Amino acid sequence: MDSKKTASLSLFALAWPIFLEQFLRIMMSYIDVFMLGHYSDEAVAATGVANQILVISIIMYGFISVGVQILLAQMIGARKHDMIEKIITNGLIVAFLIGLVMSVVFIFASDSFLRLVGLNEELVRVGSPFLEIIGGSSIIIAIHSSILPILRVHGYVRQAMLVPITLSIINVIGNYLFLYGPLSFLDLGVAGVGIATMAANFIGMVMAVYMLKKYIGYIFTFGKLKFYSKKLLFAILRLGLPSAGENMSYAGSQLVVTAIIALLGTEALTTKVYASSVSQFVALFAIAIGQASQILIGRSVGAKELDKAYNQGLRSWKIGLAIALSVSILLYLFAEPIMGLFTDSETIIQMTKELFLLSIGLELFRATNIILISSLNSTGDVRFPFIVGIIVMWIVSLPFSYLLGITAGLGLVGVWLAYLIDEGIRSILMYRRWRSKVWTLKSVL
Repeated sequence: MDSKKTASLSLFALAWPIFLEQFLRIMMSYIDVFMLGHYSDEAVAATGVANQILVISIIMYGFISVGVQILLAQMIGARKHDMIEKIITNGLIVAFLIGLVMSVVFIFASDSFLRLVGLNEELVRVGSPFLEIIGGSSIIIAIHSSILPILRVHGYVRQAMLVPITLSIINVIGNYLFLYGPLSFLDLGVAGVGIATMAANFIGMVMAVYMLKKYIGYIFTFGKLKFYSKKLLFAILRLGLPSAGENMSYAGSQLVVTAIIALLGTEALTTKVYASSVSQFVALFAIAIGQASQILIGRSVGAKELDKAYNQGLRSWKIGLAIALSVSILLYLFAEPIMGLFTDSETIIQMTKELFLLSIGLELFRATNIILISSLNSTGDVRFPFIVGIIVMWIVSLPFSYLLGITAGLGLVGVWLAYLIDEGIRSILMYRRWRSKVWTLKSVL
């Protein structure tokens, strides 16, 4: 294995392929919403909630990728290349096991999950096959999702980008075949969309395994089980679990918020799905900058260049704010034609436009959290964002969602105001944490 295949990269060189990769990944859910929107609004609502549940499963094995990426970045910066193959092996083993468990859980408990978040029996009937098929193939997603960060941290960001491109193309073709094309006679509906997504993910897994061999020189064999190390596994878990816990807390709180919105009716729930789906596009810029910054800061920390790491964090944050402000304003100005692509309901379009206005402020806070939390994680400072996330999301965000949305009668506007308060408080705390430089004491080396 040629573990010294790494590149010297700039923020832009890393960020734009990551953005495109994440954009195409999100496009898979957009495509599902768009194509199902012409199928039925009930299908949109059911699959939208199902996708929220799937996000939690992705976080469950995604924390391994976080831990592995942080370790690899710091080891590359410190030029400890002999550790790389051992880190990759430990990460893939755990990702495989967690993916296997999640697959079994979704196969047998999809109906229960949908009922748990408050969907009526009709929406459970519609969404259950979708959740069973995609969730049941979690082991496939776990493998290719764990490999792509390994490619990125080594500098192969453009190569990793080919996987979601291929997935998106296959997903579109599959959706068309099952919903409107030659396979529409099967009348599978959302189940057909689930099958198309599962097929796309399988091909993505095959591509990722091939790229890991071609570009990193890594091939998994049973003989490499000797690399299993409690010390390395503990390091991966110590770094990944808090980060995943913060994401898990967010995803879990969103499920509870969804249950609150369900009290407002199917129309409000559908509007929330549309608004959240489109708003993800704004967050993609911050996610790309955050992940690119995480790689650069991790390498700098590994090389003991702490001032360089500090300045990179602030620079990434400022760039992210400027982009988030610009894109969220454009999204509000063009809300009506954009939403017209998804639905003909004038009520839903106008409700969504109100939410996009509030999202101008919301996305500034969200970009701050995404970028600075990624920066803190890359240094090994993972507990602080986790603790803050748990406290603010559950003690502030959820009560305000109910009080403003239901008790005060503001509906979805009240829920969005609660989001604004939540992200705002956390962003202030993350900014102060980065400026304090406490993270300089958290390096894993």
